[in-house]
Amino acid sequence: ELSSSIRSKRDKAREEICTMLQQETSTYSNRFDYLAYAAREKNEKIHARFRRTICSWLFEVVDHFQYDREVAVYAIYYLDTAAAIRTKKQDKTIKRREYQLISVTSLYLAIKIHGGHHNTSRPDIQSFANLTNGKFRAKEIERTEIDMLIMMKWNVSPPSASRFVVNFIYFIPEYWGQGNPDELKSSKNEILSIFEVSRYLTELALHVSDISSNYNASEIAFASILRAMDDAKDNTYIPDWVREEFISNITKSTSLTITSVLPICSLLNEYFRSTPSCSEQDITTSHHKVHSPVSVGHITLWKYKVIQATNIDHDATP
Repeated sequence: ELSSSIRSKRDKAREEICTMLQQETSTYSNRFDYLAYAAREKNEKIHARFRRTICSWLFEVVDHFQYDREVAVYAIYYLDTAAAIRTKKQDKTIKRREYQLISVTSLYLAIKIHGGHHNTSRPDIQSFANLTNGKFRAKEIERTEIDMLIMMKWNVSPPSASRFVVNFIYFIPEYWGQGNPDELKSSKNEILSIFEVSRYLTELALHVSDISSNYNASEIAFASILRAMDDAKDNTYIPDWVREEFISNITKSTSLTITSVLPICSLLNEYFRSTPSCSEQDITTSHHKVHSPVSVGHITLWKYKVIQATNIDHDATP
């Protein structure tokens, strides 16, 4: 039987999940795979690898200035949404310089809207222009910001996969143990470990256009937790009934199905194993020290990183 504390948390989580699912299927339901469109045009300037580099850079900048990592998540959403809308409107792939301008503007906008409660003062628009080493002018960034807000109809707070994970995690049974089902014990540490890896995987999924362009945040979150639970079995005992009960709890509380998220699990497994990143032990070391899944190194100069993102060639790898 659930403790009163967990029951209360589940009830609150269920309410928030319901709200986010409604937003996901209405206000934030516009998805368009603009990279697939570019591939059909045989465009060698805009492709998944270049987008992945931009995503990595966004997380690096956010980490360096110690903003909440959700700022990078919002920036990636703005980038993809604006690029998709412009591609559909023009009926052709946007130019590389335009994509870079949208990337810089997305970061500026995300910090401006979601970078509050931060010790460091937020850089103004002229600072962003200066930091691109002359690549973009302040007026270009300002104009692009306004255009993006209009395109997105001022919907700038999409439900994220990491936020779904925060709520879904309460549906994992809080007690389990080895052997006798009557001798259950708190599994708080194991659940925390699953949570950390799950959140890491949601960030990793953002870098994979095949996932982020084709699946909802709720599906990515569900798949990430399942993938994290499977991975945790290498280091700890997780009874089969725990996974089954979690799946049952989620499918009963949402419209999600296990069948719909299995392809995401496969893609995560493939990409997770091929990404030279921090070890899974590093991921779970601290709730506040989760590194970018495709980090390319420590940032020493903010200006260098902005210039790098706006000048990177199309063969660059993350």
